[in-house]
This record gives sequence, structure tokens and C-alpha cells, in this order.
Amino acid sequence: MKRQMMVLALSSIFGLGAALAAPQTQDPTQDPNTAPQANVERHGHRPDLNREVQMLTKRLNLTQDQQTQILPILTARQQQMESIWKDSSLSKKDRHDKMAAVREQTDSQLKAVLNDTQKAQYDQLRQQQHERMQQRHQEKQNGGTQGTASNS
Repeated sequence: MKRQMMVLALSSIFGLGAALAAPQTQDPTQDPNTAPQANVERHGHRPDLNREVQMLTKRLNLTQDQQTQILPILTARQQQMESIWKDSSLSKKDRHDKMAAVREQTDSQLKAVLNDTQKAQYDQLRQQQHERMQQRHQEKQNGGTQGTASNS
């Protein structure tokens, strides 16, 4: 259960990273189609990896060298996730397990680039995002059952 929570937290940092960074970014020269495109599909969308690196840079105070090392890690993760998602031969459980393994591998690779302070900040960031995701999930459940379950 604890492992699943960590996997869920890791997925939220990457999945929501671009969405969380979007309100903070006010550069009109950035591609305006990136954020709406990410909201079109639940899975299979292409997050803006440069935006994700920018968000991590801001939150973790990454050096230029770290940024250069992180981008290929995120690119590989994205390619692996797309490949897994498109593999129709996988069962739902197998797809979930493979994606979790990719997330764990990416997490390890990212942490290898970070210093101890950044690792602690990264863990805290993931935890905060996980908590926000859980809250949204609970709000969604409560909103969908509010009219029927409250009268029981």
C-alpha cells in the first residue's frame, strides 16, 4: 500500500507538474496550445517537458548542469509511457505495473542528479502534489455522490 502511494505520488508530480507550473508562467512567447492539449486526453498526451524542467528548476533550484541531465530522463520516461499506453496486448494491471516501474526508475534517475537538500525538497513536492490529488479525488467522489449518499 505504501509503495502504491509512492507510485501515485510520483505519477502526480510528473502528470501535474506542467499544470501546476502553467499559472506561474506568464511568458506569452510560449506555445499557447501546450496546456489545452494536455487537458484533451487523460492518457497519451504529450506534456511539455521543458516546462516540467522549468518547474523543477524553480522549486528545487536546479543548476544548468542538472537541468541538462534531467531533460533526457523525462524524455525517456515520456517515450516509455507512450509505448506502454499504446501496447494493446497488455492487461490493465500489466499496463499499470509497467507504468509504475517506469515511474520508479525515473524517480531513481532524477534523485541521482539531485543533492541531498534537493532530494528532500523533491520528496516534499511529491507529497504535496499527492495530497492535492487525493483531495481532488475525494471532492470528485463527494460531488458525484452528494445528492444520493447523504440521504441514506
